[in-house]
Parts: sequence; C-alpha cells; structure tokens
Amino acid sequence: MIDNIRFDLLEADDFARYVLEGPTDIAFYMRALKDKRANLSVYAGRAPEPFLTMVLAVDDARPAVVIDAPRSTEQMDQALKAAPLVFQTALEKVKIQFMVPACSATTFEGQPALEIPLPTRMLRLQRRDYYRLILPPNPPLRCLLPAGEGEQRMVDATVVDISGGGLAVVVPPDGVSLKVDSVLDNCQITLPELGTITATLQVRNMFRVTERGGSELRAGCQFIGLPGAADALIQRYILRMERERSTREI
Repeated sequence: MIDNIRFDLLEADDFARYVLEGPTDIAFYMRALKDKRANLSVYAGRAPEPFLTMVLAVDDARPAVVIDAPRSTEQMDQALKAAPLVFQTALEKVKIQFMVPACSATTFEGQPALEIPLPTRMLRLQRRDYYRLILPPNPPLRCLLPAGEGEQRMVDATVVDISGGGLAVVVPPDGVSLKVDSVLDNCQITLPELGTITATLQVRNMFRVTERGGSELRAGCQFIGLPGAADALIQRYILRMERERSTREI
C-alpha cells in the first residue's frame, strides 16, 4: 500500500530542483530507461546486496511499471517481502534514484516479472561527481557529530551512504539539532580496519523516510575542505566494500 511508506524532503538547498514529482515526467524517464535497456540496481528493504533489473513496460493507465525479475529465488522472495525498494541507475551520465513502497509478482511475455507502482518522486543527480556507496545495515558505519555549537559532547549517528563528496546520516532522535546549511566541525567517521577521519560537514538537505515500522530523519551532508589523506581513506573503504560485495555475488 502506498500509505505504508513516505519519502519526504523536508528541507534542501538547490538540490531540491532535481526532484521530479509529475507523473508525466516520471513516466517519460521510465520509458527512456526501457528504451536504453538501462540496468537498475534495486535495494530491497534492508537487504545489503542489490539485484539488477531492467524496465520492461510502462503502463500509464494504472499507473505501473513492469521490471525484470531477479534471477535467484532468494532475491525474488526478498523483493516481494521488502518495503521499500530503492532503485539506482544512470541515463546519459545522469544518476537517477527513486523509491517505491513495494512490488508484486507478475509475468511479461510469458516470463516471471515484477510490477511496481509508478514512482511519485524521482531524483536526477546531474551535479554529483562522486560514486556513492549505499551501506549495508550490519555492521553499521558510525559518525560522531557535535551536539551543537560550542558543545564538547558528541552524538553517535549511523551513516546511510558515503562518497568522496559527502555522506548521509540517520539523525539521532535526541541530542542533536540539524538544519540545512548548518556546519558541523570535527565530525569523526571510523572506517573499519582503515582508521578514523575528522571532517567538517555542511548539511545540504533533510528528509524523512517513513516505513511500516516507523520513521527516521536523514540528513545529506557535504564534506567541506576534506583533506586529501581523508579522501584517500574513503576511496579505499568504498573500493574494499565493493570488492567484498562482488566476491559475495560470485
């Protein structure tokens, strides 16, 4: 049910102008993905590994989209039980992300397929020059944030994704107050087996994700003046995580 999940952009800088909400525009991009036979990575619920799919058909009347079913039975079962499903792809070098609340089993030209509702929002990320790694929930990557200006106390936050340009964190329910454009000094991110980096973050957007089990507030942050050594550690961490992910998929 569409009411089971919401993805609400609460505040943003000019990043907000990359959010598409009109069904006509979104259907246009979905058809472009179908025509280009673009590969889409799908993160089903809390599954740490994505599966690959393609858009097979777009139905304006329903409105709905038919996508190719994952190859493995395990991934198919996970997709059918998951809420939400997060899609990532690229179209003519523009990164695209969208989310749907759930999917259902169907067939397309006699083969197993999945049907999803037409997304209500789509992000087109022309500006992003960095590969962004969506992190698995276990083990979580942690970031210590200052509780407020002039305070020594630090608050533990879970990192949702990370790149050389910034990261997104789940805002702790208590102990820290964030708003767009606020600058956070001396943030500490511990990269397992690599070390801890200290960075300055600026909040660029905030959004709330609401699922069946509750909701969480997330903040998208940009690194400000990140030292070259810290950037190198982040790139090493991303490469190592992707290498481990690829090894598990073999």
